[in-house]
Amino acid sequence: MEIDVVLNATARAAASVRRSELRLDQAVAEARAAGATWMQIGAATGMSRQAAHERWGHIPRPGGCRRPDCDCPEHQTPDCLCGHGPGRGYRAQRSPAL
Repeated sequence: MEIDVVLNATARAAASVRRSELRLDQAVAEARAAGATWMQIGAATGMSRQAAHERWGHIPRPGGCRRPDCDCPEHQTPDCLCGHGPGRGYRAQRSPAL
């Protein structure tokens, strides 16, 4: 097989994975907004609740944080007291190009 053919197939497969990951991220955000727990999301995605939280825990909780001592309801600062600030979890570990 020619290198151009296999590289083109590789690029198409990578684009498909990115689209699928975006759809999954959106579905998890909708599930959280509907009140789903990390245990339920983990079960739906075939992973533990801890793994689901690690991967998508950066998504702001609808209605803000449930911790009364947290003063960053949208979790926009890296010093968020409840640990959900940017720079943590799965998305922080991924390359911006992916």
